[in-house]
Amino acid sequence: MAEEQEDFSKLPLADRFVHKNWKVRKEGYEAATKEFKTAQPSDPLVKDFIADSNIWKGAVADANVAAQAEGLNALNAFLEIAGKPGCTRCAILPGTPLSYS
Repeated sequence: MAEEQEDFSKLPLADRFVHKNWKVRKEGYEAATKEFKTAQPSDPLVKDFIADSNIWKGAVADANVAAQAEGLNALNAFLEIAGKPGCTRCAILPGTPLSYS
């Protein structure tokens, strides 16, 4: 019999970003990308990710390459909506290349 898989989509996005399972992280990054593309700069989700900007370090340096690609997509969508406050808070200014060291 097939095991039932737990539904992680009910976890908050921030919890999915740091989950031990790469598939959960990848799904979280994909969900965040969709949310950011329809969000407004004043939305609580955007403000939460500006306030906890360290969460992006794990996303852009994810050990799983498929999850990392989605993490970069999520970061890009976030920076487009968060503007200068998000870029400044993440220590990523427009035109500045990302460092993966």
